[in-house]
Amino acid sequence: MANIQKGQQEGDNSSIDTDLMEDFFYDFKEAHQNCESILINLEHDPSNKELLNSLFRSVHTIKGNLVYVGLKDLTPLIQSMEDLLDAIRSEQILYDSLLSDVILLAMDKTKQMVQAKLAKNASVIIPDDQLLQLCQNISSIVEVEDQTRTEYIRNAIIALDPSTHIFDDAVQPPSLQKSPPVTTQQPLSVIEVLEQHHIEIDEDIIFFESIASPTENRSLYWKGRAARLLTLALEMNKKAGNPVEPAQLVAAVLLHDIGMAFLPLSLLHKAGSFNEEERNSLFRHTELASNLLSQSSKWEQAATIVIQHHERVDGSGYPKRLTGVDICHGAKILSIVDTFDARTHERAYNTRLKRPFIRAVIEVNNCKGSQFDARWVEVFNEITRASHGRK
Repeated sequence: MANIQKGQQEGDNSSIDTDLMEDFFYDFKEAHQNCESILINLEHDPSNKELLNSLFRSVHTIKGNLVYVGLKDLTPLIQSMEDLLDAIRSEQILYDSLLSDVILLAMDKTKQMVQAKLAKNASVIIPDDQLLQLCQNISSIVEVEDQTRTEYIRNAIIALDPSTHIFDDAVQPPSLQKSPPVTTQQPLSVIEVLEQHHIEIDEDIIFFESIASPTENRSLYWKGRAARLLTLALEMNKKAGNPVEPAQLVAAVLLHDIGMAFLPLSLLHKAGSFNEEERNSLFRHTELASNLLSQSSKWEQAATIVIQHHERVDGSGYPKRLTGVDICHGAKILSIVDTFDARTHERAYNTRLKRPFIRAVIEVNNCKGSQFDARWVEVFNEITRASHGRK
């Protein structure tokens, strides 16, 4: 932070000027993004000391810069993260993806507080008592015994992001598994989403919706999925100037996973890895919907979207290992929204955890250029930032 080095003494608010704060926030966002990247890399190499030390330095730098520009009151959450990282670096605690979620969410919460403070938006600034409770939730992770630590980690995650829903580790029969948390806001139906986007609801669309709706009853994890996917897919398409005919995208979204409904529940709800036969059954699910849509020349574009939505831009997808240039825009959109929804809601064959929104966004970005088209990831980022107030 070169310009800050010119400036003020610690805690001296009177000399803070606009240029200085703009430089601070630019550097803060850069350090924040660096932390996010390191955390994702640690997922693949959790014992990497160099990555852990780099993460600690970035977090420590953020704390120091907050103090330096007079935002010391925002540092307690950063300090609790430092304490947690110290315990991880000293191997008092073993790093895992749940701890990564704690740090990701704490970083995002800090960013929200900084933005609110700089914008002087008191309505979204966390009260001191709530901030103290968040810090205590994180600190308790270090203090408790190993056998109870997972419970405290989960409590910290839910405190940082109340929308997060975590299942018990034990794999339970579907009839005994917990339902998603009840929200007071009624989600939109498929028809309401289509009306919002001024999509003509013809007889074909009504028929496709009539198939999609009962399909969601096949598994408790699919409830409301079609409407969620449609909302994000149509918003991305609109943001990019509607390169995909909206009705074709609607048909593809409504029917793309119809083949999954014909798989046995034992396979849909399987928590472990799949054998080759099971994997092949899953891979074939795109064919049924594509063949169905291909029966009418009107829906050929939708059929192409469906058959290609598991292709990857680096050529490692299925069924034809197409590369980016050969994959249609609709399939690129559907690939992103399908994966994002699977990470933010309970995937049918992963019964344990709904991950935080911020992690899902980062993971989509982490696959830019390999699984997902870079241009469409940027469109996705614009939509999710606007819908969740992230800048």
